[in-house]
Parts: sequence; structure tokens; C-alpha cells
Amino acid sequence: MSNSKKLMLTALAVIFLIGATPLAAELDGIWEGHGDGSCYAPDGTLIYPWQNWIGDVLNGTFEGVWEDSDGNYGDFHGGIISFYISVEPPSHTFAHCKGTWTWVSSEGTIPIEMGGFSMEFNLDLETCEGEWWSYSGPGLGGHMWGYRLGD
Repeated sequence: MSNSKKLMLTALAVIFLIGATPLAAELDGIWEGHGDGSCYAPDGTLIYPWQNWIGDVLNGTFEGVWEDSDGNYGDFHGGIISFYISVEPPSHTFAHCKGTWTWVSSEGTIPIEMGGFSMEFNLDLETCEGEWWSYSGPGLGGHMWGYRLGD
């Protein structure tokens, strides 16, 4: 590749990053919500991940905690991997996040990574929705939804 093409690609990458910075800042804040679905933990406990959750988006990361009504809990951590604008009217700006979630056993030991998740944040409506899945078996997972609380 010629130097001029490399320079042009570098310039385009910088322009994209500068353009994405305000979007990332608009996403920053505290988000909370609920979810459905269930799966089994390694010890056989039936858990309801993401039943209630709260998280923080900051500098391109999304992390927080979840708990269910039976006292099970864990955390989650993900990264914003892209921004896009929907083409169908009314158009909205979205951020796409992917990550993993954990469960903490009743003994309170180190969190165990249980599965992955994907979340779509609607920056215009300040809502989000996504899905989670478990590594413990096919078809085990659920959905989650939420809204932005503030900065």
C-alpha cells in the first residue's frame, strides 16, 4: 500500500474517532432495568440472571451488577463496539455493546463467568434492550431492557 493511501486511511480513522467521541459521551451514565429467562449455575442452582440490574456506561465500557428475587447475584462487563443510525424513520442513534456476565455462589466465592450478552442502547430515547445467554446449555438465556437514569 502506498504512503498516500496509508495517510488517507489514518486520516479517516482519526475523523471517525473524533466523530464518535460525542456519541460516546452522550451514552455515559447510569442505566437500570429488568430481564427474563433462567439457567442453571454449576452447582445446580436455578438462577434468573438480569432479573434486576443496574450498570454504568463510561468511556466505552458498560459494567454493573444483577440480582434475582431468590438472592442470586453477579456482575457484568462489556464494551461498546459500534455506533449506528437506523435508516427507517424516525431515525435513531444506537450503540451496540457485547460482554460477559458472572454469577457468585452462595459461599460468596470468586465470580464465575456464566455467559455473554449483547445490548443495544438507543441514545435518542435513552432506552436499551438486549439478550443474554448461558454457557451451561443450548437455548438457555433471556432478554433484558432498561432505561437511562442519568449521569
